[in-house]
Amino acid sequence: MAETTAIPVQGSTMDIYMDGPARGTPGPAIVLLYHREGVDDFTKLVVRTLAAKGYRVAVPDVSHRVARDIPMKDRKAFLKDDEVVADIGATVQWLRARPDVDEKHIVIMGHCMGGRMALLGAGRLPGFCATVVYYGGSVGKPWGDEKQTPFDTLQNIKGPVIGFFGNNDTHPSPEDVNRIDAALTEHGITHTFHRYDDVGHGFISPRHDTPTERAAAADAWAKTFAFLSGIAPA
Repeated sequence: MAETTAIPVQGSTMDIYMDGPARGTPGPAIVLLYHREGVDDFTKLVVRTLAAKGYRVAVPDVSHRVARDIPMKDRKAFLKDDEVVADIGATVQWLRARPDVDEKHIVIMGHCMGGRMALLGAGRLPGFCATVVYYGGSVGKPWGDEKQTPFDTLQNIKGPVIGFFGNNDTHPSPEDVNRIDAALTEHGITHTFHRYDDVGHGFISPRHDTPTERAAAADAWAKTFAFLSGIAPA
């Protein structure tokens, strides 16, 4: 059953939305970074889908420092990379302390801006066995005052990376995806990118309901679970 808990991070309190199977032994976990709309119906659907497959899923509310009266979709402008990294790190530390989590099998995953944050966390923090990215844009741009970007730390990623992108997307564009692909190849990081023709941004969401989008979503989910079963089997 899904639940929300709160943990301290840098003098603030951050909610973590979590779901997963009840189990008496350690198992795999996923740190899921949300898209611009936060922990909405889509994010909860992703959590339920992953939990139903045997994964404990934790979604940190990385906008916890932003004023609550600011709409969730507008809070992205206030996020800072160093603070996001701290939030992800605190989430991992919290998961590792749980008796039902195997600390060697923690995956980082995200959609849209969450895909960017997944690459950010994977490149800045140790301990992830794999990274799953769905159409993460702005990888070459910093959030906040930092000059370092997620692209700059791709070489630090440990474990394999899988990514899913629409060829009609503009954020990231196919050229953006090519640059990430080339950088991962240059740094010897095992990765597989799946690209879908006639599909744009956000195609995993059921709101994108053309036959082409739904086929791409079904394929991406199938490939995601095949990837996870080989890296962090539930």
